[in-house]
This record gives sequence, structure tokens and C-alpha cells, in this order.
Amino acid sequence: MQKTMQTFIQKQWPLLLAFFVPFFTMALIYIFQGVYPFGNDSLLTVDLGQQYIDFYSYYRQTFFDDPTTFFYSFSKAIGGDMMGLWAYYLTSPFNLLFLLFPHTQIVLAVTCLTLLKISLAGLSFGYLLKKSFSGTGFILAAFSISYALMGYTIVNQLNIMWLDSLIFLPLIVMGLEQLIAEKKGLLYSIFLGLMLFANYYIAYMICLFLVGYFIFRLTGVSYPKGIRWKTKFTNILTSIGLFIWHSLLGAGLAGVLLLPTFHSLMESKASYTKFEFDWELAYPFPEMVSKLFVGAFNFDQMPSGYPNLFIGSLALVSFLCYFFNRYFSKKERLTALVLMILFIVSMNLEAFNKIWHAMQYPIWYPYRFSFVVCFFMLINGFRSFMHYEGMRPISTLVSMLLTALVSFYVYTEKFDFIYTEQIILTVLFTCMIIFFFIIKPQQYTWLPIALFLLTAVEMGVNAQIDLSRLSYVDQDSFTVYQTGMDASIDAIQDMDDDFYRVEKTFLRTKNDSFQANYPSVTHFSSTFERTIPALFGSLGFPVGDGFLAYSNGTLLTDALFDIQYYMSEKNDFYLEETNQPLGVKSTRLKESFSRTQQVPSLIDSLLIPSVSNAKKKEFELNDMQTKPDLRSYTQIGETDKTFIYENPNALPIAFGSSDSILNVSLIEDQPIQLQEAILQALTDNRVTEQFFVPSDFDSTVYQNVTLSDALNEKIYRKQVLNNDASVSFQFTPETNDSYYLTLSPNIKEEDVNLFLNGEPFTQYETYRDQLVLNIASQNKEDTLTFKIELEESTIRLKDFQLYRLNSTVFESAIQTLKAGGIAIEEYGNTSFKGTVDIQQNQEVLMTTIPYNEGWSVKVDGVPTQTKKALDSLLVIPIAEGKHVVEFNYTTPLFFEGTILTILSAMLIFVTSLFFKKTLKVETNECINKNSST
Repeated sequence: MQKTMQTFIQKQWPLLLAFFVPFFTMALIYIFQGVYPFGNDSLLTVDLGQQYIDFYSYYRQTFFDDPTTFFYSFSKAIGGDMMGLWAYYLTSPFNLLFLLFPHTQIVLAVTCLTLLKISLAGLSFGYLLKKSFSGTGFILAAFSISYALMGYTIVNQLNIMWLDSLIFLPLIVMGLEQLIAEKKGLLYSIFLGLMLFANYYIAYMICLFLVGYFIFRLTGVSYPKGIRWKTKFTNILTSIGLFIWHSLLGAGLAGVLLLPTFHSLMESKASYTKFEFDWELAYPFPEMVSKLFVGAFNFDQMPSGYPNLFIGSLALVSFLCYFFNRYFSKKERLTALVLMILFIVSMNLEAFNKIWHAMQYPIWYPYRFSFVVCFFMLINGFRSFMHYEGMRPISTLVSMLLTALVSFYVYTEKFDFIYTEQIILTVLFTCMIIFFFIIKPQQYTWLPIALFLLTAVEMGVNAQIDLSRLSYVDQDSFTVYQTGMDASIDAIQDMDDDFYRVEKTFLRTKNDSFQANYPSVTHFSSTFERTIPALFGSLGFPVGDGFLAYSNGTLLTDALFDIQYYMSEKNDFYLEETNQPLGVKSTRLKESFSRTQQVPSLIDSLLIPSVSNAKKKEFELNDMQTKPDLRSYTQIGETDKTFIYENPNALPIAFGSSDSILNVSLIEDQPIQLQEAILQALTDNRVTEQFFVPSDFDSTVYQNVTLSDALNEKIYRKQVLNNDASVSFQFTPETNDSYYLTLSPNIKEEDVNLFLNGEPFTQYETYRDQLVLNIASQNKEDTLTFKIELEESTIRLKDFQLYRLNSTVFESAIQTLKAGGIAIEEYGNTSFKGTVDIQQNQEVLMTTIPYNEGWSVKVDGVPTQTKKALDSLLVIPIAEGKHVVEFNYTTPLFFEGTILTILSAMLIFVTSLFFKKTLKVETNECINKNSST
């Protein structure tokens, strides 16, 4: 065994270096930065901390708790298809690593997965160099390290699902090289299919690159002298045909995921696509060279910056020398130059950039395809270095001249992410590489080692500088929040095993529901169905392309969307004398806490990150909203940081309704009017009084502000620009009803500060649609002051109106709807079964399940046609009386995708057998011809 290991190391040591040098380089940087478990920092930053970490918890839950959530989940807003989310975020085969870690150590799992993927990228690239380009020794390891630790990798390690592309791209290209040279496409199809399965979005960019790379490699194919042009032409046509065929088969292999994802995209991300092209440049072309310097990165480069092109001095100088290397034909080098120009233009011209990003401009993380450009430079840089004998002296002269010019340009332009020390470092590394080139590395056995060490140091320094310029979520705050949420949700679910939704006045991320595994409304993902944010935006909630924050609920929306339980931060604002005392429910919740919070075993204690009591006390929740309506709910319990409430008005997920709801259309920027229309329609317009009654403020106080009226809006201007300015609106409620204020969408976060009775009024930051602010509840005869403090010189308030919700008629309407509510007998994420008693004047069963073709419904065992209400919600026609209703969800195109995957696998097998037999016959014919001559 020991001898076998020694033999393996002796043969594979360059590949081992390609894996372990990036691994230990990044591990040392994490240790130096105090990343958990070596400190209190984590890798959670930007989207990794705001999206992905919650999806990884959901990933574990799918495998260990409920596999049906692979297809559908009610943790995704009010419910949604999950295939698109899996395909975009979670189908990487390397994510299986999460199953080896407990839920409490999910942050550590992310760190380990990041290390693994970066190291495998180096190994994969090294394997390509060895198998396809005869790579060996320290030079193979040096270029592999440059690939694994290039600027793109370091900057995008937080987009952990994209790192799969760095692993699979070399393997795909290795298969393509084999297809061109040997007419064998098996490996190419398999690895392309795996990449499309792992992340179709980045795989799309790889597919575009493969077209250009295939053409480039065809131009480099050399033929023996005297071979006929017909033979060449036949060979080229065969290669093209095989390339197209095996590309299609590779895509077909991932059909089980791609077809359902395509359907999902049509409802979400792709629905925003516009085939309009902007032919302007994003920035002056010379500025791109700034990203070739060590540590050329800061936080501002993430939302909008230049393409990440840092690959290290060895690879960059070698790539420049490629164009002067006579070993390669002029035709090949010219093709490479044309392709490189196309890449450079694509990383600047907006129209080409849009094509690379699947016809949508990226939001944050610009030029996400730049890794294929780096790959192209690294491959040809390595090929050029391996044929150093073909280089001309002019190549090193050009390299020195360009280094001087580019460094002078970057120094004079004063880029805010490049300091003088970085320029000096880059020049030193580059000059040493050029010096080694001049003395010819092949003539000195120590030079490859020197180049390897120099490259390892340079790439490590770049990684350290880049990562030091980001801020991260600390481990303690994540652990305190995670354990607190888990405890509260576990207790609620233990107490009440029915279906309901839970919301909060605070949040860590908009995907807390995935982290703690509960149905909710708030959500954020790139695969969010467009209709749901459109619905909630019209209802007065903060929404955007891909997200929804349930921070502006009224008593009506809380009831309609089955928000049965609410959690708030511990704030005396919610403690009123009118609040109902803790009762039976409180006792039940305490018992649930006792059952779900058992003393952990020794092993469990070791697996849970420890947090000091002082840290726990210091931790503060991130408030999302101020919600006086909670005073109208029943407080049923509390934790160290939160109060827990029950909503007595929550409707079930399905209930009888008038079919008038089918005639209600979404109204833009009139949320109260829409809510009024919905409740009137649900109750068949039988209520003669208004639910939402327009009210007036008693008085308005202006401080350093003048008022002028315009069409449908009021304009408030500062009198003295540098002085404080505010408008205070006062009123005294005559009842304990809830009061709401509509705020126009033209008000931005930076324009104003909001206060209620002198205390900051918390409101989620996005102001895209008209918002509904809850400013009073249970405040009879209390004088309330809502103050708007101006941060800008002028603000415009459109449709700024106060409304009172008539609690008497509202609660009566809710009780009428509850009478026709579903009594759930059994439920899961993909199925529901229950009984309903439909009342008179109720012609449909209204649900708060998003409409989707995948839902099928049976009433008393008979399949029933479904309809759509409010452009978004599932509705079922139904007759008066008692019925048994069954809901079942089947992912659209999943069956067809499965058939496509099986068929593609069979065709790959048949194609491989056919060409293997054909090649064998051709080989035998050549042998016979040679033996006869």
C-alpha cells in the first residue's frame, strides 16, 4: 500500500500541487482573517449571506425532512415551483457536502465547500493541461494555480454556485479536444451535460465560448503534407457535425432539469427579458487594463465595475508571447486574435454584454463570463510556454514596453481600487517573469521551480488583498439569530400542526423561511415568479424584480394570506394595556418550548457553535417594519429577543368566495382601493359600508417648509436649505380601529426620515410602488404625530391619504369567509386534502396558492378546471354544500425532461459504439494498406 502511494505521488505530484497549493493558500488566508472556526468572521457577504446560505439550509431539509420540497415549497413567498431555484442555485453535485454537516454548522460547510471547489478548479485545469497539452512538472502546477486563484475566482467565491464552471470548463474542453483529434465525443457530452445540470446560467456562457473555441482549434489542426483537400474538408465537416450532435446530446442529458427550468423561467426571470440592444460602451477601453494588476478590486467593483481579468504575470506574459510564437500557424494566431478582440468588445459594448448574460443585463457582478476569457488566455499562455523555442525575442521586448505603458497609465488615472504599492508589486512580478523568459527557462532546471513559487506568492497576495476589502457577517450574530429562530418556529409548529404562514417585524434575510423551514411571504431569489411581486406591489408592499418584503401588511392582508402567527422584536411599543393577557395558548406554547428545547447531548453541544452570554445580550434584531396592528393580536409567548402573537382573523389557505373575485384587476398605485375591492368581491359586495374609510389629520405643523399644490400631489420645499425641515401630521383616533397611511412611490429612502410620536418609524427601504404604512391601532383618544423629516430640498407626496379600517364590518366579513374555509385533513408541499362547506352566494373556492399549470384539483374525486384571480392566485369553481377537495402538484415538463434525458443517454451510447466501430475499421484498412506496400 505504501509503495503504491509513493508511486502515485511520484507520477501525479504536479496535479497534487495544483490541488493543494490553492487549498492551503486560501485556508491560510481564512485563518489570517479569522474565518470561523479560527475566529468570529465568516465568508457570508452580499448574496452568500443574504440568499444562498438560507437555500443551503433548505437543501439539507429537502434531503433529510421532506423530499417533495424539491418540486414545490411554501417557504418560497406564498408558494412556488422550486425546480428553477434548484437549477440556478442548488444542483451542483458538490453541494452534497452539506449533508455531512449539521444544520448548526452550515457556515463551516460553506467555508469547506469554497475551499474544495477552488482546489478542484486547479486540479481540473491541471488535468486538462496534462491530458490534452502534454503538461508536466512545476509549470503545469504554476498555470493551474493561476487558474484556481485568478481574480474571477477570488472575487466571485461568494457566488459559490458559479465556481462549478471553473471545475467543469477544463473537463468540457478536454472532451472537445478529444472530439476534434479522435472523433470521440463521449466525455464532451457527459461533462457538458453535468455543467448544464450544475448551473444552466453559467453553462450558457460556456456554450457561447465553446463555439468560438471550437472554431479556433479547428484552425490549428495540422495535416500531413500531400493530403488531399477533400480529406481535409471531410474531416472538418465530420468535426463540425460531431460538435453539434454531441452538444445537443449534452444538453439533452440535463433535460430532466432544463425543461422544467425553462417553464419556470418563462414565469420568472425570463419574463423580464427585452430584446432591445444598447450599442454604447460601458467605459473607455483602456480602463480595462486596470484589472490586470494585483489586488485590483474593492466593494464598488461588485455592483458596477470592470471585468475580472487578473491571471498572474506568468500567464499574462506567456499569453502575449503566444502571438509572436512561430510554432503556431499564422492562421491559428490570427483566429485567436480575432476571438480575443471579440471578448474584449463583449466586456464593454452593452449589446454584446447582454447577449453573454442571456439577454438580461446583470444586476451586480458585471461581466460574469470573464472567466472564459481568462481560461482562453491561460490555455494559450501555457501552450506558448511549452513551445518556448518558437518565441521570438521581440515578444519579451513588447512585454516590457506594454508593462511600462500600462503601469504609467494606471498610475496617472488614479483608480480608487489600485494603490501605488499594488502597481509596484505588479511591475516587480512581471519584470521577474520577463527576466526568467530572457534567460530561457528550459535551460535551467531551477527556473520552473522559481516560476512556480513566484506564481504561488503572486496569486496568494492578490487573493489576500481582494478578500480584505469585503465585510462579512460575523459567526456569533448568525448563530444567535439562527438558534433563536429555530427555537421559536419549532415551538409554534409543535403547538399547531395545521397549515399557516408566519411573518415577522424583523429579518436577517428575506429568505429566513428557508433557513428555519416555515411557510411565509417574504422572499428573494432570481427565479421568483413575476406575478407574485406584481400582486403584492399593487397591495402596497415593497417589492422588486425578484423580491418581496412583507413589511406593510394590513389586518386584511394578514387575514387573507393566512398569517396566523407573527413575531416582533421585544419592544415596549407593542405592549399596551389593551393587549389581551396570556391565556391557554400561552401555556401550550410554553409546553411546546419545553418539548422542543431539550437539553442537548454532548455531541450536539459540540456541534453547536458556542456564543458567550455577553454576545447574546449585545445582539440586536434588524427591524423591518413598525406594526401597531400587533396590539390587535393575541400575545401568546415570548423569547429572549421576541414576542410571539396569534392572529385570530387569519383565513385558511382555501375558502369559499363569490366569483366576483374573478373580475377584480390589479390597480397600480392604489393599494387601499385594491384591498377594498378584493374584500368586497370575496363577500359578493353584500357589505354596504366601506371597509377602509378615508380620514383626515386634525392638524399639520410645518418646520422650515413651504407647501404648494400641484396636480394630485403636494410639494414640500425647504425654506433654508441647510437647516432642519419637517412636516408633522397630528390626529387623535376616536376608536381603537387600525389606521393606515398611503405613501407615494416617488419618495426614496434617502429623501426622508419617518417618525411616529418622536420614535423612528421603521419602513423597508424600497419605494417602487405606493406603500401602505400602519401608524395606529388600539390608540383610542391618543394624540398621534406622524413626522416626515426632509433630507432633500424638495419632496412630492402623491395620494397622501389617511384611512381607518372599520373593524366591525371587517371582522364580520372575515367570519363569513371563515364559514366556508377548508378544514385540512392532510397536507404537504405538493398536496392538500380537506373538506369545505360552501355557503350561499359562494361560487368559487378562493386560495392563496399562486396559480400554476402544475396544480390539479379534484372536488369529490372529480377533476376540476382551475382559474386565476388577481392575475396570480388559484381559484376553483365549486357548488354550494359540503365537498372533499384534493390539490396535487406536478412539475410542468418534468416527465418530458426525464424522457429526454434517458433518450439522450441512449443516443450517446449508440453514437460512441458506432464511431468506435468506424474508427476500428478505418484503422484496420490503414494497417492492411501499409502491409501491402
